[in-house]
Amino acid sequence: MTPIYFPFTWADAPTIQAITAVFPKIAIYQPSVCRAPSLLHPFEQAGKLEIRVPVTEDCQKLEMMVADFQSWARLHQGSDLAFLKTRQPAAPFIDHLSSRIQSDILNYQDSPTNPAPDPVFNARLFLEIAAAYDAQQSDLSCDLAKIQNLEKRFMAALGDHADMEESVPLGNLPLFQDDPGTFMLAERLQAWSILFLQDLKQRTAGDLWVTSRLSVVEWIRDEADMEPVLEINCIPIQKNFDDNTRFWQESIMVYLSQLQTTPWPTAIKKFEPPSSDYAWENAVSVKGFIIPNLTPDALLQKMAADKAVRMPDSGQLRHTIVVCVSPI
Repeated sequence: MTPIYFPFTWADAPTIQAITAVFPKIAIYQPSVCRAPSLLHPFEQAGKLEIRVPVTEDCQKLEMMVADFQSWARLHQGSDLAFLKTRQPAAPFIDHLSSRIQSDILNYQDSPTNPAPDPVFNARLFLEIAAAYDAQQSDLSCDLAKIQNLEKRFMAALGDHADMEESVPLGNLPLFQDDPGTFMLAERLQAWSILFLQDLKQRTAGDLWVTSRLSVVEWIRDEADMEPVLEINCIPIQKNFDDNTRFWQESIMVYLSQLQTTPWPTAIKKFEPPSSDYAWENAVSVKGFIIPNLTPDALLQKMAADKAVRMPDSGQLRHTIVVCVSPI
């Protein structure tokens, strides 16, 4: 079983490194086969990441609409996409907004004025633009962090050591930057669920979901009952993994897999790292949750507001497992 990163289709290198400190390999979904971020490829080649593209149709159309929408957004609303939040209560690019993009940006004057909505294509389009937004915000946060470190070093050089607790090298920036992932979170969950439900080949009834945003867990908690089942206070980020670490990772996977078909425990399980001989400067914490008596497929359909796509009942699976890997 490969844990699935959700509900985002973009992740920076520190996030992937943090999650793979807990799970040896994760899967990340992409809306288009043409736009997989290049930063994901080294992790894929190293066997730590599996890139899944459940829908491959209309890639050129998707590419064109993403590029034209970004041009239109810069022209009319600036480079920030915050205006989308007030434009559409559900996933953007459906109904009137899709028609407006087609007529105002793509100049489809000869096309039907009210084309039939395509929820899957609209979800893919939203996820592509959301991924571009996440990448842009990550780059901005990284640049701001560099400026702050330069300011600290400058103040220290002037003798104001009180404003600088310690020297921070420019090559050793914090593992996690400010997180833009909470922006339009409900829409992200809906669009990602629609995309995931299209994967009839690789998704299974026992999929395990992992995220780096506690806000995702909090949103799901408001929609379904959730109980904590796993807690790891501190896990160091390592470059190399020995056999003890791999066995420790496997034991976590076995525990979480068993929870899906057995009554959940009253006590929260804790896994201490197998060795204290690690560099602890960059570390993450882990919190695992169970959604009792609700299968992953049923929860996805609820988030996607789609009851048409259904996975056959295995007759055993009863619960959904969600894990959050977050900075300390």
